[in-house]
Amino acid sequence: MGCVEIVKSNRDPKGGTHMAGVPLSAVAAAAGVSTGTASRALRGRGRVAPATIARVQKKAEELGYFPNAVGKALRDGKSRTVGMLVPHLENPFFVQLLRAAEEALHRYGYELILADSRADVELERRRLDLLLARQVDGIIAIPAVFEQSASAIAATAARVPLVQVDRMAGPKVADFVGLDNHASIDIVLRHIADAGAKDVLFIGVDDATSTGRERDDAMRTSEIGSEFANVEFFRHQYTFETGVTAIASLTNIPDAVICADDLIAVGALGELTRRGINVPREVMVTGFDGTVLAQVVEPQLTTLAQPVENMMEAAITQLFARADLPADAPATEQRFTGELVLGSSTKTC
Repeated sequence: MGCVEIVKSNRDPKGGTHMAGVPLSAVAAAAGVSTGTASRALRGRGRVAPATIARVQKKAEELGYFPNAVGKALRDGKSRTVGMLVPHLENPFFVQLLRAAEEALHRYGYELILADSRADVELERRRLDLLLARQVDGIIAIPAVFEQSASAIAATAARVPLVQVDRMAGPKVADFVGLDNHASIDIVLRHIADAGAKDVLFIGVDDATSTGRERDDAMRTSEIGSEFANVEFFRHQYTFETGVTAIASLTNIPDAVICADDLIAVGALGELTRRGINVPREVMVTGFDGTVLAQVVEPQLTTLAQPVENMMEAAITQLFARADLPADAPATEQRFTGELVLGSSTKTC
């Protein structure tokens, strides 16, 4: 996928789609005021009685009137667009982030332009340049690769407000909003330990991403880990195939399999089923991220759900705040803790 605009249709409370192209004069006539008064009422400027403002706004909503975005952008010097860079769209977690971004931006009167880097750093650099060429007011970026993406992310952040979400290209490269992976892994480990597991397999991800590094480190350093007799590690990529390969390589089945994301967990669950191993009676399985995948498999996955809407709202708030900060203001970092969503893939459910 290249760089595409995502435009969401506007619907009235009853579900009907608004008609495009309703002129301001029609709103003014319906409200019984002049076009100038209608304009001031909708913009919140000038001396207009509160009752008149309410009447004009009501008629505008009924008729499906929306201000001319191009004209407004020319007046305030903004494009009213924000770019979003994702590594790829095969992972449903990135789709969740995309939807949350689009919905949040829409509330602020902004549209979203999506760019897919395909987890390639050179293509990522070109996509960022393309978003800059579109004169976006800011960029929400999920870096493709830890450290290798840092130069392009930093260079872009020097030209336009940019917030990294979920993954970072490196410490202090640009503003960041994401998960506290250590605290969130602890939640999963506590659940598995309380369920009686002694032997654990963690199917994680290599060091190519910050999340892969952090979740692996969290598993290795958690104090809760001392409660297990044995913890094994298998690391590859955020793919369905990683889960399949990890289970296929086992000689002994552990009490629990903890996966670094839901895609991996679905692959592991499928391979366990093909081998005739009952989940959760013989082995428990957990996912991570809280995507729709956890709900559509059988048994349903216990998963660590990320607070996607809260994270994206924080990212957009920081994106807008960055525009008013001095150029040398240090990068900020905000972390959220996930919530365990119980499925039937663990015994305590």
